[in-house]
Amino acid sequence: MSFALARSHTAPEATINVTPLIDVMLALVVVFMIAAPILVKRLTLPLASGHETLAIAETVHLGIGADGTLTWNDQALLPQLLREQLRVLAQKQPQPELRIEVASSASYQSFASVLADAKAANVERISVLR
Repeated sequence: MSFALARSHTAPEATINVTPLIDVMLALVVVFMIAAPILVKRLTLPLASGHETLAIAETVHLGIGADGTLTWNDQALLPQLLREQLRVLAQKQPQPELRIEVASSASYQSFASVLADAKAANVERISVLR
């Protein structure tokens, strides 16, 4: 007499171990619970009212010619008066922009002396055109 062993022909089921996944998720929840109040910062900005208007600053053109001659808004300017003009410009509120237009054949020394005078007069807004 032979006994037949009962065999099941079903394949074994593969399952994912979710325990490490749950551990990681719980750790992330704890990290975000601690970090969220730290990251929230209040930023207060002044709101603009409709009554104020911004003053638009004028632009002053200072030209340096090839021979070192200076022009202030297309009018000839003596080099001795440049410092006084720059000082008056620096005191205006809001301060106008100083646009220096240099001729291509002008000497570097004349340009450097104009920049030094503008720095000494505390001119803040300077642009150089070529």
